Amino acid sequence: MRRFCFLQCLLVCGLLFNDSRCFAQQPDRTRLPIPLSPFEGKIGKTYEESKSDWQEPVPAPDGAPNVIVILLDDVGFGQTSTFGGLISTPNLDKLASEGLRYNRFHTTAICGPSRAALLTGRNHHDTGNRFLMEWATGYPNYSTLIQPTTATIGRVLKGNGYATWWYGKNHNTPDWETTVAGPFDRWPTGIGFDYFYGFNAGETHQYYPVLFEDTVPVAVPPTAKSNHAETSV
Repeated sequence: MRRFCFLQCLLVCGLLFNDSRCFAQQPDRTRLPIPLSPFEGKIGKTYEESKSDWQEPVPAPDGAPNVIVILLDDVGFGQTSTFGGLISTPNLDKLASEGLRYNRFHTTAICGPSRAALLTGRNHHDTGNRFLMEWATGYPNYSTLIQPTTATIGRVLKGNGYATWWYGKNHNTPDWETTVAGPFDRWPTGIGFDYFYGFNAGETHQYYPVLFEDTVPVAVPPTAKSNHAETSV
């Protein structure tokens, strides 16, 4: 069975699936990318003297869990009942009761930089996401350019045998790279996520959202009365 990481950005960031096929011995996971399993066959002078051995891609570690990360924009600990707030959120409460609760996540008070910090485990300045995509400047910490050397959770888990998805909102692609012409290096599919379905901006129309599947615009029939963001994503 494959393990999944699903990042929902609610709008959310991703689910990751793990492949349980095993190497003969556990691979070294301290450096990425992890090479294919060692060839243990035999290469002789002829076909009859040779023995094939299919090399396998790296699987997730034995017993690795599926991972779901849910990021809600502009919501604090004082709002949902999961953390003692006044708004009843029974589904979140149920998820939390069966998992772990973390209460020391330091937000940046801005959605994009907070998401960049959560995605990478770094201070948002280190990701180039000091502020929103539309306010980029020509300084390293404000460029909005997440570097390939700044690995996201998606890239790390994908390199360890997970399949990774991102649903909902993405507001971490530089403003000038969000067109259908790309480049797509800093879209979710370029920073470690196998699949993306959502909108690539700070906001979108609630009833007629501009959505993408991976990097392709989602076509809405001209006769459609609505393509509500909540049901579409």
